[in-house]
Amino acid sequence: MSSPFSLRIFVADGDPDGLRIVERSNWIGKAVVFPRALLPKVKQREEFGQTGVYLLVGPHDDGQGEMLYVGEGDPVRPRLESHYAQKDFWNRAVFFVAGPGQLNKAHVQYLESQLIQRARAAKRMPLDNANQPSEPSLSEADLADMRVFLDNLLGILPILGIHAFEQPPTKAEVRGHV
Repeated sequence: MSSPFSLRIFVADGDPDGLRIVERSNWIGKAVVFPRALLPKVKQREEFGQTGVYLLVGPHDDGQGEMLYVGEGDPVRPRLESHYAQKDFWNRAVFFVAGPGQLNKAHVQYLESQLIQRARAAKRMPLDNANQPSEPSLSEADLADMRVFLDNLLGILPILGIHAFEQPPTKAEVRGHV
């Protein structure tokens, strides 16, 4: 059972479908949510210059549902600019960063690996990722920190309309033996 939490959603340009900054109570991370069309306008914001993990979401080629791409960047701006030029499917993006110096390359590689693994296991949305990145070596303390970061990130995504990582219920849960 998850603990209750609150979110603060800042609508940076006054458009509810535009750039949004999402912060969770008692958490060092933040989500940046924006439609693809806004990237050229918003990419100079400080969050884009930070290390983070990102999700690109858009319609599947066959028009049946959505597909997903998971990536990491140190910083995220050049990766998102590259995908803006080379990946056509996505129409919205979400990325997660933390305060300056809170996340490093190994941290976001761990998060990327976990998110891809979980999305594949959930089978809710096709992935545009071709490979499964390996997990970097993290200290015991860093691993514990990233597990908490991941749990908080996963708790926010459904509120943002991304359900790709939600695992199907186990047979015991289906039978009511939780």
